[in-house]
Amino acid sequence: MTWDELNQHELAVYSTAWCPDCKRLKQQLDEHGISYREIDIERIPAAAERLKKRTNRTAIPYLEVDGSIMVRGWHDEMPGHWKEAVFLEEIEQELNKEIP
Repeated sequence: MTWDELNQHELAVYSTAWCPDCKRLKQQLDEHGISYREIDIERIPAAAERLKKRTNRTAIPYLEVDGSIMVRGWHDEMPGHWKEAVFLEEIEQELNKEIP
């Protein structure tokens, strides 16, 4: 998965205004010219419920791709909690699971 390929998908970022990992993810998307819709789970309680149902977690940020897959937007195991290559690989892996 490349940034150009990612930009061909419909994206939504589940986040909050105070979350530093959310800010980092959105900054990366912005720097690569990626279009996305932001969903603030504090302002939209139904979105928080949807995130919990789909991921079994309340952690943010999550990136929703094409309304069907959810990919974490942080990596606890990484310095700074995010790594570009891991993020793009996780998206590609999830998209490949969707292909019958």
